Amino acid sequence: MIELLGRGVCAGIVRGRLHCYHRVGAAAAKCTGADPEWEKSRLAEAQAKARAQLEALVARCRRDVGDGAAQVFATHAMLLEDEDYVQHIVELLHGEQCCAEYAVQQTGKAFSALFEVMDDPYMRERGADVLDVTWRLLRSLAGAGSGGAMPRGPAILAADDLNLSEFIELDREQVLAIVIRQDSPRSHAALLTKLLGIPAICGVGYSLEPEYHGRMARLDGLAGTLTIY
Repeated sequence: MIELLGRGVCAGIVRGRLHCYHRVGAAAAKCTGADPEWEKSRLAEAQAKARAQLEALVARCRRDVGDGAAQVFATHAMLLEDEDYVQHIVELLHGEQCCAEYAVQQTGKAFSALFEVMDDPYMRERGADVLDVTWRLLRSLAGAGSGGAMPRGPAILAADDLNLSEFIELDREQVLAIVIRQDSPRSHAALLTKLLGIPAICGVGYSLEPEYHGRMARLDGLAGTLTIY
């Protein structure tokens, strides 16, 4: 028996199989020698796809969660069109003759880093919004669907972290509880677990090993503990 200690996010005691969520990324190799105009057209197509996804998520959030979460995705849609964000991508496409994936990834890193050094904890968390939008653009460029391997059957979902998009797109009938390795009690996902009453803890760190996948576990959202059998 192994007991991991984290920070309680939403109270509740749950027993079930542990499912380790693996985020499926999109390729972002530099691929120098790309045609900037062709990559700009690919970027525009990915923006249009991402915009349609975000519009659908705004509607879903208003129906299932409330206007607060819907406003987050509306903000993501604005960031997707943000002049400075897009211009940074375009400058990389022309300056480095790289593929759109690489330009988007580097732009997301640069812009999120601006938030991460801010003193205000709320503003630091907004860097996660930039990465969420960047992740969505990368997925759109790759023509990919779901962002990670979802559990088949009810399970306690374990992840490094969950961005808001990933959280909303979960099949919540299959998620008994959530455990996050990172310590992010102010994240959108953490706040939504409280709103929806999903038992959750965060901050268990990398003592939560991938090989625990499939083992039975007990999560106590008040005590902030995860016991693995």
